[in-house]
Amino acid sequence: MDSCTSAERAGDEAVRRGKPREARRHYERMLANAIRLAEQFPDLSTRRELSASFAKYGDFWQGAGRPDQAAEAYEEGLAVASRLHEEHPDDLGVLRNLRDGAFKLGEIAAAGDGRTARDRYDTALSYAERLADADPRHRGDRRELGVIQERLGLLAADRGEHGEAAEWYARALSVHRNLALETPNDPGTRRDLGVQHERLGDLALLRRDLETARAHYDEALTIRRALLGDDPRDLRAQRALSVLCERLGDVALLADGPDGARQWYDDSFAILDAALGPKHPETRTLRKKLRSRPTG
Repeated sequence: MDSCTSAERAGDEAVRRGKPREARRHYERMLANAIRLAEQFPDLSTRRELSASFAKYGDFWQGAGRPDQAAEAYEEGLAVASRLHEEHPDDLGVLRNLRDGAFKLGEIAAAGDGRTARDRYDTALSYAERLADADPRHRGDRRELGVIQERLGLLAADRGEHGEAAEWYARALSVHRNLALETPNDPGTRRDLGVQHERLGDLALLRRDLETARAHYDEALTIRRALLGDDPRDLRAQRALSVLCERLGDVALLADGPDGARQWYDDSFAILDAALGPKHPETRTLRKKLRSRPTG
Protein backbone atom coordinates (compact mmCIF):
# COMPACT_ATOMS: atom_id res chain seq x y z
CA MET A 1 0.00 0.00 0.00
CA ASP A 2 2.87 2.39 0.79
CA SER A 3 4.12 2.17 -2.79
CA CYS A 4 0.68 3.20 -4.08
CA THR A 5 0.38 6.04 -1.59
CA SER A 6 3.82 7.47 -2.33
CA ALA A 7 3.21 7.36 -6.09
CA GLU A 8 -0.18 9.02 -5.64
CA ARG A 9 1.30 11.79 -3.51
CA ALA A 10 4.06 12.35 -6.07
CA GLY A 11 1.40 12.61 -8.77
CA ASP A 12 -0.59 15.10 -6.74
CA GLU A 13 2.51 17.19 -6.20
CA ALA A 14 3.31 17.14 -9.92
CA VAL A 15 -0.23 18.32 -10.69
CA ARG A 16 0.16 21.12 -8.17
CA ARG A 17 3.39 22.20 -9.88
CA GLY A 18 1.77 22.12 -13.32
CA LYS A 19 3.72 19.05 -14.56
CA PRO A 20 1.06 16.85 -16.21
CA ARG A 21 3.47 14.43 -17.90
CA GLU A 22 5.29 13.81 -14.67
CA ALA A 23 1.96 13.43 -12.86
CA ARG A 24 0.79 10.87 -15.40
CA ARG A 25 3.94 8.78 -14.86
CA HIS A 26 3.40 8.77 -11.09
CA TYR A 27 -0.29 7.90 -11.36
CA GLU A 28 0.46 5.08 -13.79
CA ARG A 29 3.06 3.77 -11.34
CA MET A 30 0.43 4.01 -8.59
CA LEU A 31 -2.02 2.01 -10.69
CA ALA A 32 0.57 -0.61 -11.67
CA ASN A 33 1.49 -1.09 -8.02
CA ALA A 34 -2.17 -1.41 -7.06
CA ILE A 35 -2.77 -4.03 -9.77
CA ARG A 36 0.28 -6.02 -8.69
CA LEU A 37 -0.72 -5.98 -5.02
CA ALA A 38 -4.31 -6.99 -5.81
CA GLU A 39 -3.01 -9.93 -7.86
CA GLN A 40 -0.56 -11.05 -5.18
CA PHE A 41 -2.84 -10.46 -2.19
CA PRO A 42 -6.43 -10.45 -3.49
CA ASP A 43 -8.08 -9.47 -0.23
CA LEU A 44 -10.71 -6.83 0.44
CA SER A 45 -8.21 -4.09 1.28
CA THR A 46 -5.97 -4.39 -1.79
CA ARG A 47 -8.85 -4.77 -4.22
CA ARG A 48 -10.66 -1.81 -2.71
CA GLU A 49 -7.45 0.18 -3.10
CA LEU A 50 -7.26 -0.94 -6.72
CA SER A 51 -10.75 0.43 -7.34
CA ALA A 52 -9.73 3.74 -5.74
CA SER A 53 -6.55 3.87 -7.84
CA PHE A 54 -8.51 3.53 -11.07
CA ALA A 55 -10.72 6.39 -9.85
CA LYS A 56 -7.68 8.54 -9.09
CA TYR A 57 -6.26 7.82 -12.52
CA GLY A 58 -9.61 8.82 -13.98
CA ASP A 59 -9.49 12.07 -12.02
CA PHE A 60 -6.15 12.85 -13.64
CA TRP A 61 -7.55 12.38 -17.14
CA GLN A 62 -10.64 14.38 -16.30
CA GLY A 63 -8.48 17.22 -15.04
CA ALA A 64 -6.46 17.00 -18.24
CA GLY A 65 -9.61 17.51 -20.32
CA ARG A 66 -9.74 13.90 -21.58
CA PRO A 67 -13.18 12.64 -20.52
CA ASP A 68 -13.04 9.49 -22.66
CA GLN A 69 -9.89 8.27 -20.92
CA ALA A 70 -11.34 9.32 -17.58
CA ALA A 71 -14.52 7.32 -18.24
CA GLU A 72 -12.48 4.22 -19.10
CA ALA A 73 -10.62 4.43 -15.80
CA TYR A 74 -13.82 5.06 -13.81
CA GLU A 75 -15.48 2.07 -15.47
CA GLU A 76 -12.51 -0.13 -14.55
CA GLY A 77 -12.73 1.03 -10.96
CA LEU A 78 -16.47 0.41 -10.87
CA ALA A 79 -16.00 -3.11 -12.23
CA VAL A 80 -13.58 -3.93 -9.41
CA ALA A 81 -15.90 -2.39 -6.82
CA SER A 82 -18.94 -4.22 -8.22
CA ARG A 83 -17.24 -7.58 -7.86
CA LEU A 84 -16.21 -6.69 -4.34
CA HIS A 85 -19.74 -5.59 -3.52
CA GLU A 86 -21.05 -9.04 -4.40
CA GLU A 87 -18.67 -10.52 -1.83
CA HIS A 88 -18.90 -7.75 0.78
CA PRO A 89 -22.31 -6.09 0.33
CA ASP A 90 -22.10 -4.11 3.58
CA ASP A 91 -18.56 -2.76 3.32
CA LEU A 92 -18.80 1.02 3.47
CA GLY A 93 -15.53 1.59 1.63
CA VAL A 94 -16.76 -0.43 -1.32
CA LEU A 95 -20.08 1.44 -1.28
CA ARG A 96 -18.18 4.74 -1.40
CA ASN A 97 -16.16 3.56 -4.38
CA LEU A 98 -19.39 2.57 -6.14
CA ARG A 99 -21.06 5.88 -5.31
CA ASP A 100 -18.10 7.97 -6.41
CA GLY A 101 -17.54 6.04 -9.62
CA ALA A 102 -21.17 6.30 -10.68
CA PHE A 103 -21.24 10.00 -9.80
CA LYS A 104 -18.09 10.79 -11.78
CA LEU A 105 -19.46 8.98 -14.81
CA GLY A 106 -22.63 11.00 -14.39
CA GLU A 107 -20.59 14.19 -14.41
CA ILE A 108 -19.00 13.19 -17.71
CA ALA A 109 -22.33 12.19 -19.26
CA ALA A 110 -24.00 15.41 -18.10
CA ALA A 111 -21.96 17.33 -20.67
CA GLY A 112 -24.02 15.83 -23.50
CA ASP A 113 -26.16 12.85 -22.58
CA GLY A 114 -28.77 13.77 -19.99
CA ARG A 115 -30.44 10.37 -19.94
CA THR A 116 -27.20 8.52 -19.21
CA ALA A 117 -26.27 11.15 -16.64
CA ARG A 118 -29.63 10.62 -14.91
CA ASP A 119 -29.06 6.87 -14.78
CA ARG A 120 -25.58 7.33 -13.35
CA TYR A 121 -26.75 9.87 -10.77
CA ASP A 122 -29.65 7.61 -9.77
CA THR A 123 -27.18 4.79 -9.18
CA ALA A 124 -24.91 7.07 -7.18
CA LEU A 125 -27.93 8.28 -5.19
CA SER A 126 -28.88 4.75 -4.16
CA TYR A 127 -25.40 4.16 -2.74
CA ALA A 128 -25.29 7.62 -1.15
CA GLU A 129 -28.58 7.02 0.65
CA ARG A 130 -27.34 3.68 1.97
CA LEU A 131 -24.15 5.29 3.24
CA ALA A 132 -25.98 8.17 4.91
CA ASP A 133 -28.30 5.71 6.63
CA ALA A 134 -25.45 3.44 7.68
CA ASP A 135 -23.50 6.19 9.44
CA PRO A 136 -25.56 9.38 9.97
CA ARG A 137 -22.61 11.03 11.73
CA HIS A 138 -20.38 10.83 8.65
CA ARG A 139 -20.51 14.37 7.30
CA GLY A 140 -18.65 13.53 4.11
CA ASP A 141 -21.22 10.93 3.11
CA ARG A 142 -24.07 13.29 3.88
CA ARG A 143 -22.48 16.08 1.85
CA GLU A 144 -22.09 13.76 -1.13
CA LEU A 145 -25.78 12.90 -0.83
CA GLY A 146 -26.64 16.60 -1.06
CA VAL A 147 -24.34 17.09 -4.05
CA ILE A 148 -25.97 14.24 -5.97
CA GLN A 149 -29.43 15.57 -5.17
CA GLU A 150 -28.38 18.95 -6.54
CA ARG A 151 -27.10 17.38 -9.76
CA LEU A 152 -30.43 15.61 -10.23
CA GLY A 153 -32.09 19.00 -9.77
CA LEU A 154 -29.87 20.54 -12.43
CA LEU A 155 -30.76 17.81 -14.89
CA ALA A 156 -34.46 18.30 -14.20
CA ALA A 157 -34.10 22.05 -14.66
CA ASP A 158 -32.32 21.51 -17.99
CA ARG A 159 -35.31 19.41 -19.11
CA GLY A 160 -37.65 22.23 -18.11
CA GLU A 161 -39.12 20.16 -15.27
CA HIS A 162 -38.91 22.93 -12.71
CA GLY A 163 -41.17 21.32 -10.13
CA GLU A 164 -38.98 18.23 -9.96
CA ALA A 165 -35.87 20.41 -9.89
CA ALA A 166 -37.24 22.35 -6.93
CA GLU A 167 -37.89 19.11 -5.05
CA TRP A 168 -34.30 17.97 -5.55
CA TYR A 169 -32.89 21.36 -4.58
CA ALA A 170 -35.06 21.39 -1.46
CA ARG A 171 -33.72 17.99 -0.45
CA ALA A 172 -30.17 19.17 -1.00
CA LEU A 173 -30.92 22.34 0.94
CA SER A 174 -32.07 20.28 3.93
CA VAL A 175 -28.87 18.22 3.86
CA HIS A 176 -26.57 21.23 3.61
CA ARG A 177 -28.51 23.25 6.18
CA ASN A 178 -28.07 20.49 8.76
CA LEU A 179 -24.37 20.24 7.96
CA ALA A 180 -23.98 24.01 8.27
CA LEU A 181 -25.64 23.93 11.68
CA GLU A 182 -23.14 21.28 12.80
CA THR A 183 -20.08 23.02 11.31
CA PRO A 184 -20.93 26.74 11.17
CA ASN A 185 -17.30 27.77 10.68
CA ASP A 186 -16.68 25.53 7.66
CA PRO A 187 -16.66 27.75 4.54
CA GLY A 188 -17.28 24.81 2.22
CA THR A 189 -20.41 23.81 4.09
CA ARG A 190 -21.70 27.39 4.08
CA ARG A 191 -20.95 27.72 0.38
CA ASP A 192 -22.92 24.54 -0.37
CA LEU A 193 -25.88 25.95 1.55
CA GLY A 194 -25.71 29.24 -0.30
CA VAL A 195 -25.70 27.48 -3.67
CA GLN A 196 -28.95 25.67 -2.86
CA HIS A 197 -30.64 28.92 -1.90
CA GLU A 198 -29.46 30.38 -5.21
CA ARG A 199 -30.83 27.41 -7.16
CA LEU A 200 -34.21 27.70 -5.48
CA GLY A 201 -34.19 31.46 -5.98
CA ASP A 202 -33.53 31.01 -9.70
CA LEU A 203 -36.49 28.64 -10.06
CA ALA A 204 -38.77 30.97 -8.11
CA LEU A 205 -37.71 33.88 -10.32
CA LEU A 206 -38.50 31.85 -13.44
CA ARG A 207 -42.06 31.28 -12.27
CA ARG A 208 -42.32 34.92 -11.12
CA ASP A 209 -42.71 33.98 -7.46
CA LEU A 210 -40.84 37.11 -6.47
CA GLU A 211 -41.34 36.85 -2.72
CA THR A 212 -39.86 33.35 -2.60
CA ALA A 213 -37.06 34.29 -4.97
CA ARG A 214 -36.12 37.30 -2.87
CA ALA A 215 -36.16 35.24 0.34
CA HIS A 216 -33.77 32.64 -1.10
CA TYR A 217 -31.49 35.25 -2.66
CA ASP A 218 -31.37 37.17 0.62
CA GLU A 219 -30.28 34.00 2.44
CA ALA A 220 -27.64 33.34 -0.19
CA LEU A 221 -26.48 36.96 -0.05
CA THR A 222 -25.91 36.78 3.70
CA ILE A 223 -23.83 33.64 3.25
CA ARG A 224 -21.84 35.04 0.33
CA ARG A 225 -21.03 38.26 2.17
CA ALA A 226 -19.81 36.29 5.16
CA LEU A 227 -17.62 34.11 2.93
CA LEU A 228 -16.13 37.17 1.28
CA GLY A 229 -15.41 38.55 4.73
CA ASP A 230 -13.37 35.41 5.46
CA ASP A 231 -11.16 36.09 2.42
CA PRO A 232 -11.67 39.41 0.59
CA ARG A 233 -9.27 38.28 -2.16
CA ASP A 234 -11.42 35.28 -3.12
CA LEU A 235 -12.41 36.06 -6.71
CA ARG A 236 -14.89 33.20 -6.84
CA ALA A 237 -16.73 34.63 -3.84
CA GLN A 238 -16.69 38.11 -5.37
CA ARG A 239 -18.10 36.84 -8.66
CA ALA A 240 -20.83 34.95 -6.82
CA LEU A 241 -21.72 38.02 -4.78
CA SER A 242 -21.94 40.13 -7.94
CA VAL A 243 -24.28 37.60 -9.55
CA LEU A 244 -26.52 37.56 -6.49
CA CYS A 245 -26.82 41.36 -6.50
CA GLU A 246 -27.76 41.18 -10.17
CA ARG A 247 -30.43 38.57 -9.43
CA LEU A 248 -31.83 40.70 -6.63
CA GLY A 249 -31.90 43.56 -9.09
CA ASP A 250 -33.95 41.41 -11.46
CA VAL A 251 -36.40 40.65 -8.65
CA ALA A 252 -36.62 44.31 -7.70
CA LEU A 253 -37.15 45.30 -11.32
CA LEU A 254 -40.19 43.04 -11.58
CA ALA A 255 -41.53 43.81 -8.11
CA ASP A 256 -40.72 47.49 -7.66
CA GLY A 257 -39.74 48.87 -11.03
CA PRO A 258 -36.50 50.45 -12.31
CA ASP A 259 -35.88 52.62 -9.25
CA GLY A 260 -35.83 49.59 -6.95
CA ALA A 261 -33.46 47.70 -9.22
CA ARG A 262 -30.90 50.43 -9.84
CA GLN A 263 -28.96 50.09 -6.56
CA TRP A 264 -28.68 46.31 -6.87
CA TYR A 265 -27.34 46.58 -10.40
CA ASP A 266 -24.91 49.29 -9.33
CA ASP A 267 -23.70 47.08 -6.49
CA SER A 268 -23.32 44.10 -8.83
CA PHE A 269 -21.14 46.08 -11.20
CA ALA A 270 -19.12 47.77 -8.45
CA ILE A 271 -18.16 44.41 -6.92
CA LEU A 272 -16.93 42.97 -10.22
CA ASP A 273 -15.24 46.21 -11.24
CA ALA A 274 -13.29 46.35 -7.97
CA ALA A 275 -12.34 42.68 -8.19
CA LEU A 276 -11.33 42.44 -11.86
CA GLY A 277 -10.91 46.00 -13.11
CA PRO A 278 -12.91 47.97 -15.69
CA LYS A 279 -11.15 46.47 -18.73
CA HIS A 280 -11.62 42.81 -17.80
CA PRO A 281 -13.89 40.93 -20.27
CA GLU A 282 -16.27 39.86 -17.48
CA THR A 283 -16.62 43.44 -16.28
CA ARG A 284 -17.27 44.70 -19.79
CA THR A 285 -19.84 41.97 -20.40
CA LEU A 286 -21.66 42.79 -17.18
CA ARG A 287 -21.64 46.51 -17.98
CA LYS A 288 -23.20 45.81 -21.38
CA LYS A 289 -25.79 43.46 -19.91
CA LEU A 290 -26.82 45.83 -17.15
CA ARG A 291 -27.13 48.71 -19.60
CA SER A 292 -29.80 46.71 -21.41
CA ARG A 293 -31.91 46.60 -18.23
CA PRO A 294 -34.53 49.34 -17.89
CA THR A 295 -33.34 51.24 -14.81
CA GLY A 296 -35.02 54.58 -15.29
